[in-house]
Amino acid sequence: MKKIKLFPLAVLFAATALTFTFTSCDDDDDDDNPTNGYTASDEVAAANLVAKFSFENNVNDAKGNITGGTASGTSFIAGAKGQAWKGASNGYVLYTGVSSAISGLKSLTVSSWVKTNAHTDGAESWFQLLNDSNWIGNLFILQESGAALNDSIRIKFTMNNWNATAWKEQWTELGGPNRIVIGNDAWHHVVCSYDAATSKLAVYIDGNKMNYPASVTDKYQDDPTKGGAPLGNLAFKNANKFVFGCYKQNLPGGAPDAWMKNYDGGLDEFRIFSKALAAADVKALYDLEKAGK
Repeated sequence: MKKIKLFPLAVLFAATALTFTFTSCDDDDDDDNPTNGYTASDEVAAANLVAKFSFENNVNDAKGNITGGTASGTSFIAGAKGQAWKGASNGYVLYTGVSSAISGLKSLTVSSWVKTNAHTDGAESWFQLLNDSNWIGNLFILQESGAALNDSIRIKFTMNNWNATAWKEQWTELGGPNRIVIGNDAWHHVVCSYDAATSKLAVYIDGNKMNYPASVTDKYQDDPTKGGAPLGNLAFKNANKFVFGCYKQNLPGGAPDAWMKNYDGGLDEFRIFSKALAAADVKALYDLEKAGK
């Protein structure tokens, strides 16, 4: 009869413990393989991050450059990373304190997770850096009504530039063939950046840079093919307030036009940077936030 060799229980326990030790090391592999040199989303261009709203059951800016937030008619929902802010047909969050880190931006990147549907009832304002002396904000994204497909949306990204003699209103409309396909009530990462040194705009959806023509990306006073001057440094005017979810006219005491709608979708991990992020950093931000880091 063939003999069966039995192992002492102590040996088996030691082997099991050794297995657990190896498994634990495997779990840490992600920390040893950072995304573009980063292991957490807050590390991406950290020196240039001037506003961050994670919306973890509050509406506070973690950087403290946008303050005095008062929420009305809004709520929190499950987000792309933790909790998120949810707008409503009459909802908004108004901030009455804006530091020079925001009002003095020359270049910028705006990054946010967005959950929205296509619609045809007006133009919804995701956010605005308000201008106290004009209905048009200094900086904002509007979701326009109507798009070619029911899972796509049109947006207008605007960076108004003011100086002593002129107002340069920089509308960038992403509609028609330039529409973005995020109107399917799912979380998508939307990034818009402007680089003052090159006067160029870039747009990224879910970590991927959109391939737009020069008429979209080159920011000139006039058509660059006709010798228009570059926009250069941004110069906001009366940028003392910031709002999520509406126009200045939708705030108490205002008189909105019929097309001015409050944003009823979701926003999460809303960030403003004081420079135009490199494509690799945008991709890292998307990958890390998507992974919950």
